[in-house]
Amino acid sequence: MSLSQVEEFVGKESSVIQAPDEVSTSDIRHWREFMEGKKESWNTNIAPPPMMLVWAMDPLWPKKVDATEPHEQVLRLLDDAGYTIAVGIALDQEYFEPVRLGDQLSYKVKVVSVSSAEEETKMGKGYKVNLLYTFSNQKGEVVSKQSYTILKSQMLTPVS
Repeated sequence: MSLSQVEEFVGKESSVIQAPDEVSTSDIRHWREFMEGKKESWNTNIAPPPMMLVWAMDPLWPKKVDATEPHEQVLRLLDDAGYTIAVGIALDQEYFEPVRLGDQLSYKVKVVSVSSAEEETKMGKGYKVNLLYTFSNQKGEVVSKQSYTILKSQMLTPVS
């Protein structure tokens, strides 16, 4: 892998990506059940802010094949170089507006940085990819910005 290929994408932002589903009662309820445990009832009119990335997840099938956006292309280049394991290692979130039942979210992803060289971590050798997600609702209001760091690693073996 040529690092110059990866570095070409630093600073580039994706086009607007539509979340595949609108914010729904079942998504909010499932999140709250999993994260908060059993309760008699939950407020399912407003989504808990930490679940924002749920709406940025690609469907499991059919599997997306094309890497068309800058962040996808960086991750594909690292995959092709043998760094096939992706682990989220940091997430900073800012919230500006509530996400409400029925909202249709969209987002952009900017490649903020990629390690300039392979890094040795406790999870093995790899590259850190820093991404900035900007989420908007159907009104065009920015509802959240999230800085997400992914370690793309060759293997998950502890460093001694």
